[in-house]
Amino acid sequence: MGLRKSLRYLSLIVFMLLLMPEHWAAAADDENDELVPRLGETTAEFEARVKGLPRPPSSDSVTLVADSLGHFFVEPIVNGTRLRMMVDTGATLVVLSRDDARLIGINPAPADFRIKVSTANGPVLVAPIMLKEITVGAISVRDVPAAVFPDNQLQLGLLGMSFLSKLSHFEVEGGRLVLKW
Repeated sequence: MGLRKSLRYLSLIVFMLLLMPEHWAAAADDENDELVPRLGETTAEFEARVKGLPRPPSSDSVTLVADSLGHFFVEPIVNGTRLRMMVDTGATLVVLSRDDARLIGINPAPADFRIKVSTANGPVLVAPIMLKEITVGAISVRDVPAAVFPDNQLQLGLLGMSFLSKLSHFEVEGGRLVLKW
């Protein structure tokens, strides 16, 4: 009984396919991929692509341009205060100079400098801190682990992996660093 029923359904399917208008089958094969939104593509990106326009800027990404030495400098807002920092994928943490920490209202006591970190210039004792928020363009990241370097040990803050790893994506290509939330 089960085999007979299965054969009946199979015959019905074959019969329907034979009677199906040719343009239905052709439409599936000839569908223009350019007129269909791609996976993950926003409406604005799709419309720009169909019209042949450049991709619109994304509100959840920021593009930085390298300086002549290939470094990426940025002016993030850290705990509500704008600072100047260099992006450093080799830095485990976001690192602030003592002066920058004071600018944002953080003033570690001498006893707070208790964590030893390795740097290109040798080991340094730093003060671990937690930053409430770092904003770069339209990207805001909350609760970012960081460290404060002691006096005269760091001239410029570093935007390290404790910030970058919270992004969905970042990449360097053609002298540009794209950060994506």
